[in-house]
Amino acid sequence: MNYRSVIIFGKATLLDDPAAKREAMRAFTEHVMPGRWDNIRKPSERELQVTTVLAVPLEEVSAKVRTGPPIDDEEDYVLPVWAGVLPLEFAPRPPIADDRLPKETLVPEYLRKYSRKRFVTR
Repeated sequence: MNYRSVIIFGKATLLDDPAAKREAMRAFTEHVMPGRWDNIRKPSERELQVTTVLAVPLEEVSAKVRTGPPIDDEEDYVLPVWAGVLPLEFAPRPPIADDRLPKETLVPEYLRKYSRKRFVTR
């Protein structure tokens, strides 16, 4: 099976300072969807209070990636069993507006042009 796996080691600490929590939430949002933070309602004080945010300094990181064709035992190649790779893709589709959104609200450019290509490895 082909895969990507990352394991991190570090001691998590609770971010309880509202400004630090807000900044961590902004950074995460911008990493996932650049441009989104400036276009959304910011978390309320109550939302900040009930949301847990952890900081994890990366003390050790391990990444593994397996790509390519199967590597079977030689005797398995004579079996009448299909072997190979089924490529799967995860791709964004056109945005679907909330039914309650005012009809004149336009889809923001960062959503129209959304791409995760910067994270694809081959």
